[in-house]
Amino acid sequence: MSDTEQPTKTYRGNCHCGAFIFEVEAPEIKSVGDCKCSICSKRGYLWLVPKKPLTIIKDEGKLVHYSFGSKNIDHQFCGNCGTTVMATTDKFPEMFPAKVGVNVRTLQDVDKWNLEVRTFNGDTFDPQYVAPEFAGPDPNPSGFEDGKTYHGSCHCGAVTTAVRVNGSLEDGTYKEHMIECNCSICSRGGFVWIYPTEDQLAIQGRENLSSYTFGNHVWRRSFCKTCGVYVATDPNDLTEEQIAALPEDVRKFRAARGHHRPFNLRVLNGFDVKCVKPMRVDGWARQQPPYVNP
Repeated sequence: MSDTEQPTKTYRGNCHCGAFIFEVEAPEIKSVGDCKCSICSKRGYLWLVPKKPLTIIKDEGKLVHYSFGSKNIDHQFCGNCGTTVMATTDKFPEMFPAKVGVNVRTLQDVDKWNLEVRTFNGDTFDPQYVAPEFAGPDPNPSGFEDGKTYHGSCHCGAVTTAVRVNGSLEDGTYKEHMIECNCSICSRGGFVWIYPTEDQLAIQGRENLSSYTFGNHVWRRSFCKTCGVYVATDPNDLTEEQIAALPEDVRKFRAARGHHRPFNLRVLNGFDVKCVKPMRVDGWARQQPPYVNP
C-alpha cells in the first residue's frame, strides 16, 4: 500500500515553551529520516516529510529562521526555548511535496526511542561544511593527563567549545556519566549529555547564547541565538528564598551537581554520536513538576 493509500492520523506538535503549536497529517509514524549533514547532526533532527501542509494552531512569532551554504533550506527553531521545529523549502518538490519537513522530536505521544531510523548521507553534499575553530586556550584540569580534548561549536560558529574528558569517548575508556533522556526538553533536542566540571569546559561566545528555564528553574539550558544549536546547561542564579522554596531532593541535587556543566555531545565537530552508547534515562517519568503538552 502506498503512502497515499495508507490511513492517516493527525499528530500534534509544539516547541517546548508552547509558543508554536501545529498539527500534521501523516500515516502512522514508524520510521524517520536521520540526516548526517552538519546541521541535522548538531540539532538531532528526526525527519518526517508530510504530503500535506501543516495546520498552525498557535504562532506567537517566536520562530527564528536559519539557512546556510546554498540557502536552499530554511531551518526554523523557537527563539524562546530553542526547539527545532521544522525546515521549509521550495527547491526540492519531489522530496518535499508540501515544502516542509517536520522534526518528529517535536511531536506529542510518539516514542522516539522505538522508531526505525533511516540514515541519509547528507554530509556528502557540496558545499562541504567547514567547522568553526576553537581559538583556545583549552581547559587544563588537574588529574586529566591521560584525557582527551574535544573541540566543537554551534553550527554558525558564533559559539565554540572545548571539553577535556578523562579517557576517550570513542574507544570506551570514558567512564563518566553519559545520558540520553526522554524528558520533555531532552526528547525534543535529541541531546546526548556528558557532565564535565566547570574547569573541564571552555565556551567562547557566551554572549551569543540564549538561555531557557522551565519547571523548577534550577538549570539554564543554553542555545545559539542564530542557529539554534543547544550547547550546555548551567545552574540558574537563584535567590536564597528561591532555593529554600525548592523541594528538598531538588535542593540536594543542585548542591551536589552545581559544579557540573552538562554538555551536549552533538556540538562536537567531526564526532558521530552514534559511536557512543549513552545510558537511557526515563526523565519523563521523573520530571517534576510534570510537563503538560499544550
